[in-house]
Amino acid sequence: MGVRRTIIQDRTVSQDIENAVVSYRLVDEAIQSLEWTLAHKPEVGVHRSGRFWLYMQEGFKIHRVPEIVVLYSFTDDEVILHAIMFRPAA
Repeated sequence: MGVRRTIIQDRTVSQDIENAVVSYRLVDEAIQSLEWTLAHKPEVGVHRSGRFWLYMQEGFKIHRVPEIVVLYSFTDDEVILHAIMFRPAA
């Protein structure tokens, strides 16, 4: 599965995650899943511009688990989450 990179959250990302816990269920578990995926295979996202990538993780409407969109960059050792957005699953 490749190298496991360290995940680093920008301060605003950490704050947005804390805020999402109020509106959605299972946010912590969804974030763990997202971080595991990006730590092992950051190329799974869509390359945007320069060093930035975009990744979307589907949510589950029936369980009120949000869809998550994250803007990130990565090196051989780290994945840096620069911005994150939560929205209701379709």
